[in-house]
Amino acid sequence: MPIRQRSHAMFGIDDSNDSNDTNEREDDIPDNFKPRSDKDAGIVLAKTVLEAAFTKKMQALVKRHPSVIVLAVPNAEWIPLMSRAIKTMADAPAVRGVAERYRSSKGSQRVGKDELQWLQTGRSVLYITQNPGDLLDEDVLAGVDVTIVIPALTTALLRRAIRKMTGSIARGVTSPMADLDIDLIATLLRPGMSAKQCVRNLRRAVRIDRNAPPSQTYAAPILSDLPLTANVRTWADQVLADLRAVSAGDLGADRLIPAVLEGPPGTGKTLIAESLAQSSGWAFVPTSVGSWFATGDGALGGVSRNARKFFETLVSRAPAVGLLDELDAIPNRASIDNRGRDWWTPVVTLILTEIDTMRKSGRPILLLGATNYYNRLDDALVRPGRLQERISVLPPENEDEVIAVLRHYLGDDLAEADLGRIGRLGRGATPARIEGWVKEARGLARAEKRSLLLGDILAQVVPRENRTAADIRTVAIHEIGHALVAHRLGLVVESVSIIPSGASSGHTVARKTTMMATWDQVMDYVTLALGGRAADMVVGQGANSGAESDLAEATQLLLSAYETQGLYEGLASRHVLGTIAGHADLRRDIGKKLWQALDRARAIVRQDRDLVLILAERLISEKVFSAQQWLEALADAALDIARSGSAPMGRVQEEPPQLPRAKRVGGEADRFHLEAASHVLLQRPLEQDVEAEDTDGSLA
Repeated sequence: MPIRQRSHAMFGIDDSNDSNDTNEREDDIPDNFKPRSDKDAGIVLAKTVLEAAFTKKMQALVKRHPSVIVLAVPNAEWIPLMSRAIKTMADAPAVRGVAERYRSSKGSQRVGKDELQWLQTGRSVLYITQNPGDLLDEDVLAGVDVTIVIPALTTALLRRAIRKMTGSIARGVTSPMADLDIDLIATLLRPGMSAKQCVRNLRRAVRIDRNAPPSQTYAAPILSDLPLTANVRTWADQVLADLRAVSAGDLGADRLIPAVLEGPPGTGKTLIAESLAQSSGWAFVPTSVGSWFATGDGALGGVSRNARKFFETLVSRAPAVGLLDELDAIPNRASIDNRGRDWWTPVVTLILTEIDTMRKSGRPILLLGATNYYNRLDDALVRPGRLQERISVLPPENEDEVIAVLRHYLGDDLAEADLGRIGRLGRGATPARIEGWVKEARGLARAEKRSLLLGDILAQVVPRENRTAADIRTVAIHEIGHALVAHRLGLVVESVSIIPSGASSGHTVARKTTMMATWDQVMDYVTLALGGRAADMVVGQGANSGAESDLAEATQLLLSAYETQGLYEGLASRHVLGTIAGHADLRRDIGKKLWQALDRARAIVRQDRDLVLILAERLISEKVFSAQQWLEALADAALDIARSGSAPMGRVQEEPPQLPRAKRVGGEADRFHLEAASHVLLQRPLEQDVEAEDTDGSLA
């Protein structure tokens, strides 16, 4: 029959017990080289899981001819093993393995309809596939007599298979061994080996196999022990309650809402996902887009196979929490050029399809994504029904949250110590960085053979200063420039710091007023980004190399406004047009806007030159300002200047003008003091007679 020839061409998998092609290949193998079915590890593994899945009723249905049987396996790697195992059965049905849809110029098509003709010969047809609902033809699904779900390999089943092969009890079999690729396991279990040798092979493979889920050398902390920020705590507690309700049968699995955990590196996104799994008793199945490239050939086919394998593993290990890390490595198709779009579209489409299929399966699965750059994600990936919920996992927002994270990692150490100073200095540090402080401090104490001291932690939070006094002053002036410009523009200053971190000598954090910025707001953000450079030029020693990242951020803000957001003159999108023809004009226009923003920032700093100097000296002393400390320092400095008359602060009106203000922080006792200071700073209009500098675009 032609159906067998076509099936071989499509899948390269044995379709029936009496295929001429298969018999010819087997006859070419000398008898003494043919594996005995009771010693062939692949067949033994397949039969072991078949026995676990078959009930007596199922066995009777399989033996009844003609029938349509579907064998749902954990993933595609099981298909050839199951096919070989089924063929060794007496009176075996015709076997059809289906690993993917048939692809042609007309698109992808469900398969398996042709094989139904076997029923007219009185013979049963057995389909083996990892995804019956998506791959098999509708006629096949309508005619199915029995569906047998094959469980994922467990430690108990792996021990049983090894005992069948060796006749001995296998000791030391672990979950990571059972999680290895089934083809790899079949390779490691060889005829003539003892059970001990089989386990040794598996143990070695676990150490070196990068595809296997990482073995847990420690149990992830339960959710209640994690020091989470308020918004993450609310979300995580509700999700955990839902997972437990699903386990108890009180909530349908379809009520679980997939989510994206987004935030800077080191904020604990992976740990949160792992803790949800640990606390609910569900399996944890992590992967990353980078690993799809690293563990294959990097070509389209290899990446697609690894992506598909993740979802198959997730379904097979349900109930499970799946984590798709580095989500932003899946590019937004709207923002890549045509060449990149041609390569990535099949991968993105596959991932979207797999998410939809997983959701339709009804299996108890919570899918989470993790990214440092939420705004880079493809819209289709985060639409309702997919990774629809956005959870911001940010560094600790206040001193209490810093102390909570620090206490988590300290455990019983320094139980009586006052951690308040560290809480103030460590504001803005990620949980990973705080954990690093504790590890380094403990290492120092061990090296000196003594107990951990509070000073050991402080030495990590504020490392020994190797900058000159002049450099520290330059950094302080630069950061105060950012903060003061932000405040004058009505933005909330959340923190200012001159503590070095990586390549950064200091930082200022200001909260944007909206995620849907207008052109005027974009220009405010650009002005803020150039506030440090303005302070360098007006108050400091002149422009220096420390503004590199500021210039990049300001340029990117304008580039996005021009090219993709339609906020200035043109409406055409670079995402659609691809390469822009007018690069020179664009560079010149952006350069002019950068100079305008810099002039605006310098106008702000020039009016408050003495204020910048006073605040810089205080920042040098205190290292860090929180939101409230910034407003307190601002108020104190402004009132000092107003009393001394050393700067043209302007007359303090009895009624505050209606101008934008920074967010008020503090209790009733603080409010008038802080508002008065803000009023002094905000009542003056900006100077309008600032001379523009050369506008040749060289800033861009």
